[in-house]
Amino acid sequence: MGLPVFIKLSLFMAAVFISNIVQALTGFAGVMLSIPPTILLYGPDMAKAVINVICWLVCAYLMVKNREYINKKELGRIILFMLIGMAAGIYLYNIVDARILVPVYGLLIVGVALKNLLLKPSGASLPVWVAIPVHGMFASGGALLVVYLASAFRDKNSFRANVASVWTVLNLVLMFTDYEKGLYNTEFFELLGIGVIPLVIAVYLGNKIHSMINQQMFNRLTYGLLLAAGSMILV
Repeated sequence: MGLPVFIKLSLFMAAVFISNIVQALTGFAGVMLSIPPTILLYGPDMAKAVINVICWLVCAYLMVKNREYINKKELGRIILFMLIGMAAGIYLYNIVDARILVPVYGLLIVGVALKNLLLKPSGASLPVWVAIPVHGMFASGGALLVVYLASAFRDKNSFRANVASVWTVLNLVLMFTDYEKGLYNTEFFELLGIGVIPLVIAVYLGNKIHSMINQQMFNRLTYGLLLAAGSMILV
């Protein structure tokens, strides 16, 4: 993107700031919101490398800060099923056209989000054996995993703590992959250092907003973000 360095850095800092207010508030969606503008500024590889680490920093902080809300047994199950889903996804992509799978997945996310926004959410949680393996088949930013967690953890504090804990563990895998690709270079560390400045302020504001909003507003925000994620998959 042919912009002056100062403008690019300002736009990057703005993307980190806005997206991580949401990330700190809900425990997810920071990557979904910050990756597109960062890709336009610095390319896909560098964008993913920097944003993965920034997301990990926020999630690790939320996990430690809210550790009393973590369901360790449930967290272990989720990570296990995620790994199974990722393995199944590799196989499925080899035998089924992704142009068929991805729209179906996007429609599923949009349908669930609209149902919970327009109708009273049901008390039943989405079965983990459905949600987590299917999520693992898609590079979706975690939308279906969030659907499962939103149904399994009805309290906003428990939801945020557990979803952040999942990303804390799984992002380590992505970070190791980025390291193996040689993406942790001078540009990476410069962007990471600059990104930490708006990140600290964003996390502070996100935590403040989280404590101020009620459960109903939190639920509407969660499913609104899921609706946006499903719509992005369809587009």
